[in-house]
Parts: sequence; structure tokens; C-alpha cells
Amino acid sequence: MLRITLNEKELQELEKRLKRAKSQSTLVYLDLKIIEFAHHGKSAPHIGKLLGLHPNTARTIIKKFQVNGFKGLKRKPRGKPEEKLKAYDQAYWEDILSQPPSSFEKLASPDQNWRYELIQQYLEQYVQIKVSISTIWNHLRRVGFTSGRAKLSITSPDPDYQVKRQRVEELKKKSKWHPKSSG
Repeated sequence: MLRITLNEKELQELEKRLKRAKSQSTLVYLDLKIIEFAHHGKSAPHIGKLLGLHPNTARTIIKKFQVNGFKGLKRKPRGKPEEKLKAYDQAYWEDILSQPPSSFEKLASPDQNWRYELIQQYLEQYVQIKVSISTIWNHLRRVGFTSGRAKLSITSPDPDYQVKRQRVEELKKKSKWHPKSSG
């Protein structure tokens, strides 16, 4: 069983920090409550049940406190994923998404079309940003990209294709002939 014994000064510090954390950060507050319960002799599984946490979470926090005291409880600031992506605007994504994923060596993908998983891998490999697929989806929507089914577009290498195509459409309208209806 992991136990913590706090002296009077540490108890006062704990109470002070608990009061501050109540109005600031839930995670910091939970960490301090774990320490408080451990001081009162509660086991990690019991603390986990009381706070709705996994017992290993309680054990980890207790061990950090035992090694470094209150300094061991300090959490590293984590940037919001959407903030990390704000620097990448529509022009950036147009440039990236206009190229097939197979053209990016680090992705090692034979795919010709982008999927969210590939975009996620691209961000990890080339930009060193790790974000969820839902964050990517939201960001792309914000900058003007929407996803949908890929549409098959058939074009011709013939430079006069568009002119010929328009001529065929005009003829269809004049004669009201449609290939589907003739049979």
C-alpha cells in the first residue's frame, strides 16, 4: 500500500492548494484529493472508487508526490489541438490536398486519395502535430473544406474536348434525344 505522511506545514499547503484548485483546475484538484486521501490511509483502489478514477491513476499521483512533493504534481501545459492547427489556412491545405498521399515519402502510402487517417499521419510526420481525426475534421471545415464522396470526372486529353462536349449537349437539347431513352 502506498502511504503518504504529511507534516503540519505540508497539510497547510495542501489545504491552501485545494481551495485554489477548486475554482481553477479539476485535474489539479483531483490530484490534491488523491494526496489528501492517501494521507488519511486510503488505498489506491479505494481512492479510485471515491474519485471515479482508475487505481493506477491514484498510484501514479501518489508516487509522483512521494518523489518530488508538490512539485511532482505540476502538470505540463498542453496546447489545445485546434490552436496548433490555426497556422494552417485554406491555401496551405489546398496545396497539400491537391497532391496525392503517395507523393509524400514519409507516409509510405500507395493511396491516390486522402483519408482522415492519412491527414493525421501527414501532420504527425511532416508537421510534428498529434491531433485526433475529429480535430482535423473540424479544422478543415473551419477553413472551408468539406468531405464527401469522391466524384468521378472524366476528361479527355483532346484540347478541343470542352468545345465538342458543349456541341454534343446542344444537339441533345435540340433533338431531345437521350442515349438512356433510346433502346
